[in-house]
Amino acid sequence: MGSLVRNRSLCSKNSLLGNFEETLLNGRLRPVSKVQGFTADIGASGAFCPNHLRLPVAVNFYSFGDTDKLTCPYVGHIALDKKGYRVPLKGTVQVTLFNPLGSVVKIFVVPYDVSDMPSNSQTFIRQRTLYMPKDASEHDVNCRKWLRYLLHLRFASSKSGRIYLHTDIKLLVLRKTDYDTAANLSPNAFVYRELSQAPVNPRYFSKS
Repeated sequence: MGSLVRNRSLCSKNSLLGNFEETLLNGRLRPVSKVQGFTADIGASGAFCPNHLRLPVAVNFYSFGDTDKLTCPYVGHIALDKKGYRVPLKGTVQVTLFNPLGSVVKIFVVPYDVSDMPSNSQTFIRQRTLYMPKDASEHDVNCRKWLRYLLHLRFASSKSGRIYLHTDIKLLVLRKTDYDTAANLSPNAFVYRELSQAPVNPRYFSKS
């Protein structure tokens, strides 16, 4: 695997955050419950706009003895069919997550550019949404505490050079109700920041 590149800067240097994410995304913990009824709308825009997909989301909830008042985080898994979901060489992917009541949980909007991807290759983009003090750095030791949402997209190119989202899409949702309420009352302004990362050296990998 290659190292990771910063896009608008990110907190990948914080190994605790990375380990926490990987533990959840890769199912290394046993979930406390599985909830049915979540769905996602997937779309893209660029040189062309493919038809949107509405797919079920398999959701697993987890529990931690977290002193930061972490409401049960959950991981969503969206399985794509074998052919994947074709997207432009560059543009924007939008994934809207709905809860079982049909209410919007989060709209992820991810700009990307893989126009230099060789044929029969693959890569990924991971977008994090942090709720953090306005003047804070993404490299702060509190970075893990500020993570609220994460989206992991896999891109692959065909022999002809077409680009697809492939295999699956993973989402991570963390709610810290007490912490966020206190932050809203704090004299120091808190803001949402979206940070993206992708591999580098190499940026792309062979599918074979």
